[in-house]
Amino acid sequence: MTIVKRLYVMLCGYEILPRTVCTRGSGAEFVMSLPISAYLIETTKGFIVFDTGINAEVLRDPVLRHRHYTSVGTDPAPVVWAQHEMKRYFSAIGIGFDDVGDVILSHLHIDHAGNLRHFRKARFWVQRDEHMHAFAPVTPPAYLKDDYDLPDAEWKIIEGDHVLDDGITILSTPGHTPGHQSALIELPKSGPALLVADVGDLMENFEQEILPGQASDDAKALASIRKINRIRNEWNAMMFLCHDPNLIQATRLAPGHYE
Repeated sequence: MTIVKRLYVMLCGYEILPRTVCTRGSGAEFVMSLPISAYLIETTKGFIVFDTGINAEVLRDPVLRHRHYTSVGTDPAPVVWAQHEMKRYFSAIGIGFDDVGDVILSHLHIDHAGNLRHFRKARFWVQRDEHMHAFAPVTPPAYLKDDYDLPDAEWKIIEGDHVLDDGITILSTPGHTPGHQSALIELPKSGPALLVADVGDLMENFEQEILPGQASDDAKALASIRKINRIRNEWNAMMFLCHDPNLIQATRLAPGHYE
C-alpha cells in the first residue's frame, strides 16, 4: 500500500500577463505577475512530480527567447531566477531527477512541461486528448514541442479520471486545453489537497465561476471549475493554484512541505 507522506510546492518563476488571461473580460489594461508552480509528492514508494515549470534555458538563449516569446507577443518574457530552478529545490530536499518515477502533466503548455527533459527515468501521465493535441502536425500556440517530444519517453496515456496509486487520483478537467487534468492527493495530517493547475488561475475563478481567459472549450472549462468546486466541498480539500499571485505569498515553499 502506497502512502503519501509529503507535498512540496516549488515556485518555478513568474509570468507577466494581462489579467484577461486569468479572468474572461476583466480588462486587458490590467497586468499581473503570475507565479509558475510545480509540485513534488513524496510517497512511501518514491517521488511523483505534478507539472515541471518552464524551460529556463530557452529564456537565457536570446535567439530562442525571441522565437518563442517576444516574437509572438509575450513581452516581457517570463522570469526564472536562480532560486526558481527546479534543480535547486531538488538539491535542498536531497534528491535528484532520476529519483522521480512518475510525472503527472496537467497539460503540455510551455510553462508546465518545460523541465520534462530532466525526468528521463519517469513515466509521463497525460490525457489522450492532450497528447493528440500537443503532437499535432502543426504545434498549437503556447506549446513548445522541443520540451516534450523526447526520444524514448514512456508516455502513459489515460482517458478520464484515473487512480494512479493509493491516495493519488488524477482528475480529468478539460476546457483550458482539450486534455487538461488535475489531481487529488490525500496527505496524512493536512488531509485532501487539490492540485488544480490551470482549471482556474485565481481563486475568484472558482468562487465566482469565472471562465479563464484562454479556453479550448468554454462549456468544458466551466464544467471543470464546477467539478473542482464539488470535490473541494465534498472532501473539504485544500486548494493549490498554479498561478494565483496572492496564494503563493502564503504558501510554504520547498524544502518546506505539507504533511
